Amino acid sequence: MSEQIEFEKKPWSIMNGLKGMAIGMANIIPGVSGGSIAVITGIYDELVDAFGNFFRTGWKKNAFFLIPLVFGVLVGNVAFARLIGFLLETFPGATSWGFIGLILGSAPYLVKKAGITKFAWEYAILFLAGLGIVLWMGLTPRPEASPPITDITLVTGVLIFLAAFIASIAMIIPGVSGSFLLLLIGMYSTMRQGFGDLNIPVILLFVVGTLFGVVLVSKGIAALLKMFHRGTYAVVIGLVVGSVVALYPGFSPGLAILGDVLGFVIGAGLSLTLGTGMKEKILKQHPKNVKSEE
Repeated sequence: MSEQIEFEKKPWSIMNGLKGMAIGMANIIPGVSGGSIAVITGIYDELVDAFGNFFRTGWKKNAFFLIPLVFGVLVGNVAFARLIGFLLETFPGATSWGFIGLILGSAPYLVKKAGITKFAWEYAILFLAGLGIVLWMGLTPRPEASPPITDITLVTGVLIFLAAFIASIAMIIPGVSGSFLLLLIGMYSTMRQGFGDLNIPVILLFVVGTLFGVVLVSKGIAALLKMFHRGTYAVVIGLVVGSVVALYPGFSPGLAILGDVLGFVIGAGLSLTLGTGMKEKILKQHPKNVKSEE
């Protein structure tokens, strides 16, 4: 079976910038994937196509689509680094439950986006494969953060570049947390403090390394989406849903559980709104139907 998907990128600069900010903010939180946020906000297909086929599908159109998005990611990383740290330290339960609500609330939209209208074992197996990958990552013990790198030398510069390259996988593969990958390789504190303190050399190295990684991974994902759209999305849904395990914080004691419930409701409500016709009304656009050839 071969499925051909026709991408239509809309240059909504302000909206793309806001979505980029959400992706950047998600990249700061261990257990949350920027790729998952790209899926939930409905720009995943266009994002990987723009990066993976930048010149092939029209560099001007892709540039107008990507510039506000990438700028938003940078703003999200810088502007929310301290805020996310504060929320995770002060309201860890409510913050985590908010993202869980955002992820679970997106499930109906993702199934619709995938174009899967009936049960099929091949899609179920692919879903379980994606789910299993993220469950394994979520259950892996997290190492303690190492001291941050603040002074740039040839060696530390190469290390930061490679770390950003590895973490960039999370921007394209939903459910895979870039922050968690940085924790595994001992570079999470460098990223968080670098963006929080506006350490320009560190930020530039992360940006360049991330762009290289995103372009290479996007080429593969874009090809899969065009040839096997429903199967690829079955894996994507498994990756996104599985990320809930990594985020699960338990329930807060006493009345503090109300904060958990409120966070979940806000996240789920936002996600359900994005996955309905409300998004199209806000953007005043009509997405093209997915065309498939079997």
